[in-house]
Amino acid sequence: MPQTTRRQALVSIAAGLSVRSLPAQEAYEPVTFSAEEFDLLGIVVDLILPTSETPGARGVGVHAMIDEDLAKSSDPLETLRNGLAALRAEGFADMEMPQRVAVLTRFEGGSGANKDFFETVKGLTIDAYYSTEVGLVQELGYQGNTYLDKFPGCTHDHELEDAD
Repeated sequence: MPQTTRRQALVSIAAGLSVRSLPAQEAYEPVTFSAEEFDLLGIVVDLILPTSETPGARGVGVHAMIDEDLAKSSDPLETLRNGLAALRAEGFADMEMPQRVAVLTRFEGGSGANKDFFETVKGLTIDAYYSTEVGLVQELGYQGNTYLDKFPGCTHDHELEDAD
């Protein structure tokens, strides 16, 4: 699965213009993953989109959304299960944050199944997060079909790279 760019995620979100309702997290029971796989997935999605001024991916239930989506269409399920098994084999759940980041960075820069896992989980995380009220409205500031007298554009001080 090719890596989803932020631009592609935003375009797909704008096309849908619907905010997803979140699964009830306090009582959520995974339907696709084992409890251990689900916990690992939660750690991974939160490393991809951590808490900032808005809650991180795990805080809004992205891992539960992925779990629910895979119950309907299990296309990338084997890729995710294999990647989660590789993380488990490395002791990922017991690692400190810098070690976890190093493992995911190695997966991202590698090739084969681990790279496929990282790209898949990253794309699913971005799609799910930016379809929530937190991602779409709070973080991106989407206001619906409103009139803008001017478009503020990017406020970053550095040059933008075209990731397409």
